[in-house]
Amino acid sequence: MKLFFEKTLIIFFLFLVSNSCKTDCLDPNATNYNPNANKSNNELCEYDTLTQKQLILKTIHNFDNHQFLIDSIFYDDFGTMIQFNRANFYLGKNCLMNIDNICFNDSNKYLLIQPETDFYDLGYLPFDYDNISIDFQVGVDSITNHLDPALYQNNHPLSYQTPSMHWQMGANQDNWSYLFIVLEGIADLNNNGIFESGEIFVFHIGGDNFRSNSKIISSTLKDTLIDIESNGSLSSCYKFDVEINWASIIDNIDIKNNNFTHTMDNIPLATQLSENSNNLIIEY
Repeated sequence: MKLFFEKTLIIFFLFLVSNSCKTDCLDPNATNYNPNANKSNNELCEYDTLTQKQLILKTIHNFDNHQFLIDSIFYDDFGTMIQFNRANFYLGKNCLMNIDNICFNDSNKYLLIQPETDFYDLGYLPFDYDNISIDFQVGVDSITNHLDPALYQNNHPLSYQTPSMHWQMGANQDNWSYLFIVLEGIADLNNNGIFESGEIFVFHIGGDNFRSNSKIISSTLKDTLIDIESNGSLSSCYKFDVEINWASIIDNIDIKNNNFTHTMDNIPLATQLSENSNNLIIEY
């Protein structure tokens, strides 16, 4: 009886250890994929690098025909001089599709897009892919949108950000939302050719109803050695190129007369920005 009891304790202890060490990898392409993981930590994902290759999204940031840079001078459609000092949006990857438009990976992945960053990790693909399409959406889905950012590792795009990319109004998570789009800057509101104190624009767009439509973008994959640091060295990857046209987000918006929204305090402007975000990401 004593031996049986000791063996039972050992088995129970091993069970606890094995469960406490369960992976939190939520990428179905990973060899240690765990669909029951309760916390997103894809840094723990492991891949068969003999049969799969890293997929990198490369973003080319423009403002119409000009390179988009923070603190550069641009003009809206009504001739108002503007300068961005913050420009971010959440981009969701819904589905990867092959050349026959068949979805072979429907896992969600979110990226926090910003002009200072050109490359984003989209996971892994099997070898021998030449062309794929990706189903993108600006914003966060209605379930993820109300989760606590504390659920994610610090380096995850959906974790708490500085400056904030999340509204947390009260204890009821139904009232929480990520900021799908954040645009801030200064504008020559009186058209005198200079930026003066108080001449600003602030666009913060969030809430389930303000997610963009789904948009499918195709690209020829480039199998190349690109300037990305992976475990301290360069790696050969698949590269999927897209253009971000920041001018499209303020298309037909007269910033001189319509320069502030936190979504619910100016729903018409928030709606227009949300609709414009359908054209924010385009094929390159």
